Amino acid sequence: MDRTEALLTEMRAYLRVMAASNLRAVEAGRVIDTFEKALLYSKLDGNTPQLRLQEIVGVPQPTISVWLTRFTEAGIVTPPNEAYRNHRALFTLQELGVNMAALKKRVPAAEPTPVEATEAA
Repeated sequence: MDRTEALLTEMRAYLRVMAASNLRAVEAGRVIDTFEKALLYSKLDGNTPQLRLQEIVGVPQPTISVWLTRFTEAGIVTPPNEAYRNHRALFTLQELGVNMAALKKRVPAAEPTPVEATEAA
């Protein structure tokens, strides 16, 4: 893909989301509802693969994949395309009105204690 096509791809994505930017900000607050989701969103540069994002965010890759699907459905990220190998955020957290400091951290699923695991067997 040449530079002109890449630029047109960028412009098309930008124009599409600008048409619904107010709605997106509201939707973003529903989708980005934990600190980890906000951290993930802030790292979506279009080049970072999901396995690296897993290391950064500390969340399993299948969970990241689900979150990326939800972000895409909300129109706040672009899926991989000709210009970017991976998902890319279309807005900053600030533009979406998301304050990372105000978000709660996700509670990971608790693993059973050895006693609970023995009783379950």
